[in-house]
Amino acid sequence: MAVNRWNDEMLDQLADSVSELRTSMSELQTSVAALVQAFVQEHEENRQHRQEMQAWKRENDLRFNILLEEVRASNHRIDRLEDAQNS
Repeated sequence: MAVNRWNDEMLDQLADSVSELRTSMSELQTSVAALVQAFVQEHEENRQHRQEMQAWKRENDLRFNILLEEVRASNHRIDRLEDAQNS
């Protein structure tokens, strides 16, 4: 069985590789954190937009129903007036 002996140059290269790896990992962690933050922000903006759209829809539905009732009441008055004229 062969035994590998580490000389100073090999240890320096290994230390440099480890240092580069740590730098790369740090950069990756920073990038991942930024992506997660962007996702969270976009998710929150989408949630707020959905809530705004739901509120807008409820308001418009209410306005539509009020107008519909006004049209029905108006049609009812017209029908009564027509009936009175035809009698």
